[in-house]
Amino acid sequence: MIQICAVILAGFSAAPVALTNATVHPGDGPAILNGVVLVQDGKIVAVGPAGKVAIPKDAAVRDLAGMVIIPGLVDSHSHLGIFSRPGVQANSDGNEASGPVQPGLRALDAVNPDDPGIRMAVAGGLTTANIMPGSGNAIGGQTIYVKLRGGTIEAMRVDASGVLGGLKMANGENPKNFNFASRKAAPGTRMKTFALQRETFLKARDYQAQWARHKEALAKDPKAAPPERDIAMEPLVEVLEKKRTVHFHCHRADDLMSALRLAREFGFEIVLQHASEGYKIIPELKAAGASVSLTVVDSPGGKAEVAGLIEENAKALADAGVRVAINTDDPVTESRFYLRTGSIALRGGMTEQQALEALTVNPARMLRLDHKVGAIKPGLDADLVILSGPPFSVYTQVLETWIDGEARFRRSRPEDARYQAGGFALPGQDPRYPPLVPPVVPPAAAKAPEAKGAPFNGSPARYAVRAGRMFDGTRFHDDMTIIVADGKIEAVGPSGKLPVPANLPVLAAREVTPGLVDGHGCAGVSGGLNVPADQDQDETTDPNGADLRVLDAFNPDDGLLEFVRRHGVTAVHVLPGRKSLVSGRSAVFLSHGRTAEAMLLPSPGMLVCNLGEPARETHAGKITTRMAVAAHLRQLFEQGRAHASKSGKGDKPSQPNPKMEALAMAAAGKLPVLLCAHRADDINTALRLAAEFKLDARLGLAGEGYLMADAIAAAKVPVFLHPPLLRAGTSMETLHVFTGAARVLSAKGVPVVLGSSFEGYVPKIRNIRSEAGTAAAAGWPREEALAAITSRAAEALGIDRGTIAPGKAADLALFDGDPLENATHATHTIVGGKVVYNRSEYLELPLARRGLSLSGYGGPGCCLGW
Repeated sequence: MIQICAVILAGFSAAPVALTNATVHPGDGPAILNGVVLVQDGKIVAVGPAGKVAIPKDAAVRDLAGMVIIPGLVDSHSHLGIFSRPGVQANSDGNEASGPVQPGLRALDAVNPDDPGIRMAVAGGLTTANIMPGSGNAIGGQTIYVKLRGGTIEAMRVDASGVLGGLKMANGENPKNFNFASRKAAPGTRMKTFALQRETFLKARDYQAQWARHKEALAKDPKAAPPERDIAMEPLVEVLEKKRTVHFHCHRADDLMSALRLAREFGFEIVLQHASEGYKIIPELKAAGASVSLTVVDSPGGKAEVAGLIEENAKALADAGVRVAINTDDPVTESRFYLRTGSIALRGGMTEQQALEALTVNPARMLRLDHKVGAIKPGLDADLVILSGPPFSVYTQVLETWIDGEARFRRSRPEDARYQAGGFALPGQDPRYPPLVPPVVPPAAAKAPEAKGAPFNGSPARYAVRAGRMFDGTRFHDDMTIIVADGKIEAVGPSGKLPVPANLPVLAAREVTPGLVDGHGCAGVSGGLNVPADQDQDETTDPNGADLRVLDAFNPDDGLLEFVRRHGVTAVHVLPGRKSLVSGRSAVFLSHGRTAEAMLLPSPGMLVCNLGEPARETHAGKITTRMAVAAHLRQLFEQGRAHASKSGKGDKPSQPNPKMEALAMAAAGKLPVLLCAHRADDINTALRLAAEFKLDARLGLAGEGYLMADAIAAAKVPVFLHPPLLRAGTSMETLHVFTGAARVLSAKGVPVVLGSSFEGYVPKIRNIRSEAGTAAAAGWPREEALAAITSRAAEALGIDRGTIAPGKAADLALFDGDPLENATHATHTIVGGKVVYNRSEYLELPLARRGLSLSGYGGPGCCLGW
């Protein structure tokens, strides 16, 4: 028995709390089934299996049967409080634009303790963070290690062991773009970035020597005059003396090597932040004893230097013995979904233990805080997270977050729950806010089916697919067989009743769904890199882009299409962007093919109109208010209606006018109109326009649509909903987004479709499986969530896809587990009977060849011609 010494307990002032019957993950060791954690006075007193921990008689005992306890999560790279919510210019304090070298700056002096993002982070289980300046500077300033507690930065600050904190440095694209691209100031190259950093450290070394000489002089003459104090040099001297850790932003392998080179020259302690291409230089990282803190995102893209990002990076590094942490880089990924970020590394091959260590004990060690946090063991601070289920399941919810033994978040408190689900900025008693739903119980795992039959090679004309569980577009069925012949589904039925000839090739998967349909995407028109040559979604020269068609910009070789194929997507509704009032006409494409024409699916597409901030910002000289946005749209639809009424009248044919012809089709109800808006008032304007002009309307985005679900239902308008994982508060328009919006709208009878949408930075697009899984975890039935990315999406787009039935096109997605779990892999993606992605072939590629060809060169991707 682990005995609690009465003498020790006598010194405590508060009664102990015993958390019992939970599965306990200590963080630095294996899970303890039926575990007990004893907490007193903000510290962990004991931890162990039931019967091995003596529980004092005066302890408050809580039975947590069926729940899981993990250490408070530790984020080694965050911008909480320094890029506060909402993400407007007034809250942007991370990058100092007056020069590239800013060692004298302190995050301490800019952190806003009242940033809603901090409470959102606690709602995600995060208890400790390294808050840093941004990466726009070659040397950006001093970081601060904090616990997410208290109303002042002094109350939040936590002392590390042996170091004063961190120093933020950066190389690669960001210092170049922030300085040269915007101000035509140095650095304009990687060479200059390194030269500035090296020059600054040489000055610091000289400054250090001056004070060393002064110290010697004081021994001889107590009145010796000191050198002039330079507050910009002092943190650099602390770095040279290993009293401050350098946190170095770098993505590409060569940038990682440059950072190591500088650290080696000046002998400082370094944590490599991001390390997207760390897998390319594993021997060098291991030899250097490097620590890497990875920013793990679903998809690469946005910046060229993250093109080599792969989901196996974390596993490859950890397996080689490199210390790995996983960070949020909040707001790049959101702290309330920190565990979900870890599940991407799980999908990449990490074990659950490795992934949990990367979110707890490893970052604590990198910050020199492991004497306080990062694990559940006696003597450490009682920073704990109570979960409803396994740490990395999409269905698991954070129930409580404890910091220093105090519950700083309880999901059962409505005011706390809003920071987890969204809607935190709404008035507390707003009657429109939906009630909380209990955590969803995940389904039982599907059984692995038998794969009896001939070997499956390539894409045979006729073959069978065996599914442990099949979703046909409406319902789940266990132990099913699908026969595919000549690109069509020939037969579907229970495996015991549908015989498969012995010579027929067979594919087997635990779960099979129709090929996924991305209802609102940008792949193919908004390329993977955020450079002008790769961006064709936004034509901003004219508010009226009714004559524009994404068909004329669609790139079949866009690497983002390879990304969606890797996740089972077979069709994508590709939209023009958000910046113009009328941005053009959408189209639906297969996710694989040689030409746009070959990939184009018969569909009317939609005329895309944008309400709210984007049009105001883009057309500032012509449109400056929401009133003007509405007035311009009304005028355009009125012109379209007039043009439609004139068509066919008179002896002379009118001159072709593509703009008016598209608007006329829309005004006549012959072309669907997608009205994109987030705010409730903008959605209301969209509904008024739809009613006034009798449009065949759909709503796009609808971030606040759940607040007016009755009005949307009454209008009988489908909603192409924003991704449930949309980052809340990154703009004023997304301040109230809510993860349960699909459930609320669907309950009112509103057809809801999900898509990957458009991010515009990093990641460039989203994984629609994960989005649907998040909606299901928020209480939407799993069948509904899957239908939103299969059958219902196809129906809303007018394409004959999205179901598994005889006679249908053989568009199929095969998975090795629940498709809605983020750690699940698509094993095969099939378009028209042809295998366009095969995970086993992907895994045969060396790591260095698994990244996407984001520039659109190199053909169809990993398994089809590299």
